[in-house]
Amino acid sequence: MQPPPRKVKPAQEVKLRFLEQLSILQSRQQREADLLEDIRSYSKQRAAIEREYGQALQKLAGPFLKREGHRSGETDSRTVFGAWRCLLDATVAGGQTRLQAADRYRDLAGGAGRSAKEQVLRKGTETLQRAQAEVLQSVRELSRSRKLYGQRERVWALAQEKAADVQARLNRSDHGIFHSRTSLQKLSTKLSAQSAQYSQQLRAARNEYLLNLVATNAHLDHYYREELPALLKASPNPDPPAPQRGGRDGPVASH
Repeated sequence: MQPPPRKVKPAQEVKLRFLEQLSILQSRQQREADLLEDIRSYSKQRAAIEREYGQALQKLAGPFLKREGHRSGETDSRTVFGAWRCLLDATVAGGQTRLQAADRYRDLAGGAGRSAKEQVLRKGTETLQRAQAEVLQSVRELSRSRKLYGQRERVWALAQEKAADVQARLNRSDHGIFHSRTSLQKLSTKLSAQSAQYSQQLRAARNEYLLNLVATNAHLDHYYREELPALLKASPNPDPPAPQRGGRDGPVASH
């Protein structure tokens, strides 16, 4: 036979859920930080490759272009000399495109630095923890006022029961051997005054509990509708550079 489940306090239950949310957010942020580091490393290496390739293309075409300058100046692309000149020009243009791509990858590597992004992620975590702490404090206040309300209600109910018992004895003239009717009347007056006092305290505790209940519900609603979604959307998502196309040497892809 399974033992009955332990009763978890509302504040403890909310705290456990918040810890789960924080753990999920931190895990997501760690994955994003690792991704940013991969993008930075890839972009840095890709920039070096693109620059080396672009410079190699221009270095390759340079001597042939100088040699073409000493020839007859044939530019008709329908001839073999013209087609050769077009190929050399396209090679130089392709090399320049590669150099421009290298600059873009270099800028991406600099913009995807781990330390700057980690600061953004850490700030998001701190903001979430502050928001959770505020909600948790509201839940604790609700639990405190609910406990006080229950205590006041039990005290008031006990006072009502005692006052009703004394009044019933008075109505039956059942004062016994230890109490006179006068003493019972005094006791009834005293208990009635206590009951009125406890009733007033009960109303105050109930009003405080209801106010805290409304405030806590509003706080939780704002947290789940506004604060938590805003924090989840605030994570940086780097965009890769757009693909660029060169000359005859083919496209410069972004991957």
